[in-house]
Order: sequence, then structure tokens, then C-alpha cells
Amino acid sequence: MRYLVNWGGGNGVFAVPDAAADCLKLAGGKAVKVLLYILKNKISDIDLSEVGKAVGVTEEDVEDALSYWQQVGVLYADGSIPVKISSEEPVKSKAVTEEKGDISAESEHKRAAKMFSPEEIAERVKNSDDIKFLFRSAEASLGRLLNYTEQRTLLWLRDYYGIAPDILLMIIDFSRQINKASIGYIEKTAVSWHEKGITTHKQASDEIIALQKYFSLEGQVSAKLGLDRTLTPTEKKFIREWAEKGISIELIVYSYEKTIDNIGKLKFSYMNKILSSWHEKGINTVLKAKESDQARNRDNPGTKTASGNKDEHSYDLDLLVEHAMNNTPKIKRS
Repeated sequence: MRYLVNWGGGNGVFAVPDAAADCLKLAGGKAVKVLLYILKNKISDIDLSEVGKAVGVTEEDVEDALSYWQQVGVLYADGSIPVKISSEEPVKSKAVTEEKGDISAESEHKRAAKMFSPEEIAERVKNSDDIKFLFRSAEASLGRLLNYTEQRTLLWLRDYYGIAPDILLMIIDFSRQINKASIGYIEKTAVSWHEKGITTHKQASDEIIALQKYFSLEGQVSAKLGLDRTLTPTEKKFIREWAEKGISIELIVYSYEKTIDNIGKLKFSYMNKILSSWHEKGINTVLKAKESDQARNRDNPGTKTASGNKDEHSYDLDLLVEHAMNNTPKIKRS
């Protein structure tokens, strides 16, 4: 069937650089939407949120799109030199914008190493069975095609850190299972594993099991304690420690109940004090914790403590200090 362009279907037309059309093969649909919006509205000061809402994508998608079109030379940052586009000389793997501020040599080296051009990526896929396997398997795991940012990041993790494709695929699959399959999370996890020296299937499997316990416990804690908000980094740190110690959700809930009884509010540091004391004493069930409380109450009638240590108090020193700072005593004058 023959199709014709309806040139009179709007208020006019706008120009699209030839380079953009030449680079459509590696451009994702979201990247094309972002570029068309920028070109039509002739905007230079990009508001990620505004553009994202206008074309129906996330701010991260807009950043990915801008990064891609910079790499292929369609866009460039104000004050920098545009990438020269030539059919005879592909875009080289280098930064196309000048970074402002103080950047360490190591950070600059990492950033430059990450700047693969689309042509370089296509060449690596063509000539490397490992990279071809990595990309195809990653796409199968995620159920979609990889975008440019995902391709270059996976390639960078492979080259810069030497992370094997099978280990990267284990990270991708785990990230998908916990609904955190963003390239940012995948990259952060991969770098963390590299720093921990995780290089074998056994080490990777052990780490995934530990992470599964943590994420499972995090969800249970939020649900059982009725937290309808995002946990703070400190709270997540406590939960990770509890997961590593094998503390059950039942015991965590009991420590929460004791915390409310003692200080009248949720406080993870207070709960952690209770749980750490129980863990040190080998108390790993609610029954054992209650038996310990009963024994302590018999030995010390009238004493109510958070974790059973005689040198601790049932009151919250933080609350007392806060009260003292916010209340000025009244002096009765004679």
C-alpha cells in the first residue's frame, strides 16, 4: 500500500538533521520522541521533567535520549565543540561536552571509557560473540531491546571492570525479579560485586541469596509495621544487618512492640539495640525473648529495660534532651 505525507495536517513543518535519520537504527523509540519534541519546539534549555511529561517518558529516558543524540553528534552542549559527523570517519569514543567543576582523574577516566559511540557498539557486537551473547541474553531477560545507554553501560562494565557476561546476566535477572531492572541499579550492583571480589557463579549465587533475604525482609518490615512511605537509608541499613544475622520478622515485630511500649514511638535505632542484645544472647524466637523478659523481671522486679541490660534505662534519653531544650523552666519569685 502506498502512503503519502499529509503536509497540510498541521501548522507547518520543522527540520530534522540528516544525521538523526542516519542514526535511527540504534535509536530507541523514546529517544526519537524526545528529539522530535526538541526540534519542533526549538528548545535549548532542557527541563527533563517537562519534556518527559510532554512525550510520555521518564526523566531517566530523557537523559538517555539526550546522551544518545550527543554521542552521534545531533545535539551538543552549549559551550562545547560539536562532534564532527562523517560517513568516512565514525564518531570516536570520547566525551562530547566539557564537564564543569572539579572532576578527579579517576572519574574522568571512567567517564571517558564509558563513552562508546553507536558505531563502536555495533562493531563490537558484530565481532565479539561474548558481547553478542550478552546483549541478546539481556534482552531476553528484560523482554525488550536494550537502549543505547544500556548497551554502552554493559559494554563498559565488561571492558573497564572485566565482569564476565554470565555474571552480568545474573545481576540483570535478579534486578528484574525485584523490579529494579534500571541500568543505574544494574551498574551500581555490578560495581559493588566487583569491589567485593565476586567473580564466580558460587559467589554470585551466595550474594543473590543474601540480597533476596534482605529485600524480602525489607518488604515484610514495611508491611508489618504499617509503613506507607519509603524507608530511609539508615532504616535500610538496619534491616540489611538484621537479614545478615538471620533475625526473623516475628522477632522484629516483637522488638517494635517493646519499642512502642517503652518510648511511645517507632525508632529503628532503639529496635536495633533490642535485637542486637537478643542476638548476642542467642535469643532467636519470640518465645525465648518473652522467657528472657520474664526471667529478668523476676530477678529485677519493677525494672523495665529495652534490651535486658541492667545499665540501660526504660526512658529515652533523646526525648528527655529534646524536652529540656524546648521547655524553659519557670522560676517562682518570692
